[in-house]
Amino acid sequence: MNKLSKLLLAAAASSFLAYPVLANEDSKGAYFTGSIGGSQIGDIDVEGISSDIEFDSGLGLDLGIGYDFGRTRLEASWVRGQSDGVSWLGYTIESDSQIDSVLASYYYDFQDDKKWSPFIGASLGTTNVDIDGVEDSGFTYGIGYGLSYKTSKVMDVFVKGQTMVIPELDFGTISIENGNYTNGTVGIRYRF
Repeated sequence: MNKLSKLLLAAAASSFLAYPVLANEDSKGAYFTGSIGGSQIGDIDVEGISSDIEFDSGLGLDLGIGYDFGRTRLEASWVRGQSDGVSWLGYTIESDSQIDSVLASYYYDFQDDKKWSPFIGASLGTTNVDIDGVEDSGFTYGIGYGLSYKTSKVMDVFVKGQTMVIPELDFGTISIENGNYTNGTVGIRYRF
């Protein structure tokens, strides 16, 4: 590289690093969000038996739309947790398990006027659980938490953890209380 190319590259890098901190007004508005990562369905405690039903980790993802008010956000989203294997009493079986939630969430951004901002939120909604073709649905609630980075006036990149609890599920003769799953994902929020 010649000196002029190096100088231009250094100028571009320094202008990127010196990009001014975005104000709250720049963050307001409707947005699309999507993320992908891993999911872990919580163990199921079987009454009267010392061994829990355990699920393998799998794919976790979510898609949603929302509105950013500055420090607070409202979001509607579809969230999926998944597992391909189940272990119980020392046996492992292939089992296609999917959990799909439709949620309304409220998030609080601790430092919306900065490039980096931790956030936390609460969610309510409904969840459908499908374990090898046997399904049930129920009310769901949970918490989301993470860290956002503003890459521009219209886009944030974030890492997020989200834990959802389904208080009651019935699969014929089997009842599950406080079933849960946790997703850890990386994603974007794009304001439009």
